[in-house]
Amino acid sequence: MSMRETLRNYWMSVRSFSRGAKLYLFASVLQGIGFGIFQLFFNFYILSLGYRRDFLGLLISLPAMTALIVALFAGYISDLIGRKRAFISGITVMATAQILMLFWTTPTGLILSGILRGLGGSLYRITAAPFLMEESAERERTHLFSFSAGIGTVSAFLGNFLGGSLPALVALHLGVAPTSSTAYAWSLGATTLLLLIAMLPLSRLEVRARLETHGPLEPFRALWRQRRSLWKLFLPPLITSLGAGMLIPFLNVFFRYRYHLPDDRIGSLFGFGALGMGVATLIAPILAEKWGKPQTVVITRALSVPMLLILGFVYSLPLAIGAFLLRMALMNLAGPVYQTMVMEETDESARGMAASLYSMIWNLGRAVTPSISGPIQEAYGFDPIFVITITAYSVATFLLYQWFVRPRRRRIAAKPA
Repeated sequence: MSMRETLRNYWMSVRSFSRGAKLYLFASVLQGIGFGIFQLFFNFYILSLGYRRDFLGLLISLPAMTALIVALFAGYISDLIGRKRAFISGITVMATAQILMLFWTTPTGLILSGILRGLGGSLYRITAAPFLMEESAERERTHLFSFSAGIGTVSAFLGNFLGGSLPALVALHLGVAPTSSTAYAWSLGATTLLLLIAMLPLSRLEVRARLETHGPLEPFRALWRQRRSLWKLFLPPLITSLGAGMLIPFLNVFFRYRYHLPDDRIGSLFGFGALGMGVATLIAPILAEKWGKPQTVVITRALSVPMLLILGFVYSLPLAIGAFLLRMALMNLAGPVYQTMVMEETDESARGMAASLYSMIWNLGRAVTPSISGPIQEAYGFDPIFVITITAYSVATFLLYQWFVRPRRRRIAAKPA
């Protein structure tokens, strides 16, 4: 297929997105911009209130910890009340948390806000995958999952870019310092406004009828019936997550201590990495059509391993930057493709629960292995960390090949000519 035909097919698939999918994507753009602004100023806001960095660390980890704990419950709720109600409930809780953060600035208020952000964010994010599955046909499904992931990342980058001048504008109009808590609070208030606006397209989603056979325990029963097939889908990302947690949260530290890069250059590097990751995600459907979903995941994950080798063991800043950017794009390119595979393999009555388990698996690495990585770094540096991560990625990729690619090749080879 020529490049022109490939792009034409891609555009046709995007145009065929359902009305519900387009409404969700519009809401995702608004949320992504808001998230980029929030990520930019939250730390500065907490510090401007006079709190120490140890308390800031607790507030940063609270939403992720909460999401990890309640993920399974969030998926169950999503399956039980339906996708539209789950989306609206998730955004309502997140917006409430952010308003609470701006008006109740005591430690108790900020901690409660962090917990609520974790609850609302978990319910919203976990609902997305089964919703996209239900709103797509097989032809455009990979395009929709990839487009959703890519547009979210690019929107967050846009929020970073556009939001940088917000505190200065607020300071100019209110006569306060740009680094004051007032300037940061008003800037964060803009993200709450974007969240509330995002509820408008989501409120126009259709309420899909649930299957009559759904009882309160049906999602659990459906998962149990599929346990033999689902564990093969969940084990490789679990291994990858544990390996990634050893290294990925510390890559900014790696660049500072090995190459002595200043904060602004590290920030720019990670910003462009996120932008490249978003663009790469949009390419995933083209590769999935050409190679198939399992092959796309295996090939891109396998190619990321040499990038880790270069990043960790070739002491050259230009090569390290190139390897960092390529690894980030390759590892995350196939994420939506794999999520599509998980949803396609899961019974309709348990898709929310499956999305919950998948979310828990990816959060587990970030929650567990960083605490193991820190002492190893202190004692031995980054070399053993890279070895552990490379080993985990390689094992996970090998299992994916054995379980999903090799059997398909055998079936094709066994077909009569």
